[in-house]
Amino acid sequence: MKHKILALLNALVCSLAIFIPSAALASAENILNDSGFETELKSAQGGWTLFDQSRFSSEHARNGRQSMFNWGFSRILPSPPFMLGTASGSFQQFAASPGSRWQLIGYAMTPDRLKGAPAYGIVQLSFFDDAGNDLGTVETAGTKIKARTSNQVNSETPAGEWVFLDTGIATAPANTSKVHAFTLYVDYSGKGQAQGVYFDDLKLCAHGADASADTACR
Repeated sequence: MKHKILALLNALVCSLAIFIPSAALASAENILNDSGFETELKSAQGGWTLFDQSRFSSEHARNGRQSMFNWGFSRILPSPPFMLGTASGSFQQFAASPGSRWQLIGYAMTPDRLKGAPAYGIVQLSFFDDAGNDLGTVETAGTKIKARTSNQVNSETPAGEWVFLDTGIATAPANTSKVHAFTLYVDYSGKGQAQGVYFDDLKLCAHGADASADTACR
């Protein structure tokens, strides 16, 4: 009797497995190098290019000991241009072809609530041609913002909470030769104080042309 019960259980498990799509069981490969910023890998070694007010940080981390900190400040000026702002970030670039589909996910946190607006942190995907022209994405064609951006960490985000960010799928337009995966902090709030966002545990997934065959980017 015991053997019959075991056989029935095994048969049930096998029959259930038949109906579970393979995509649900798999996770897409992470193409980023040093995606958790633990080794402070620079662009010359295939890692991160940092710009404006950005640095590797050991102050906060979701996992491990390190994260990426993008920060800056914005203030109102008495004369033109009347507003001083910042767009600080980091990125990695990879070869890409027209029609290729990409997705960038990760986590971001601010230890103190951001003040003012616009002041926010995001992850972002952008496509470029061989001449360095920003081509936008198929999904954002005809809109004001060329890049495919994630949800934001902003003044409404609770302090100290690691928020999941997801760009969704970004499809490369004609003439694409490269994809750039960004962390980005933008501040044109005019609040006159330094503030920023920490990023950690990023993942860049390259999806095939067939959406039905996508594996999970998680």
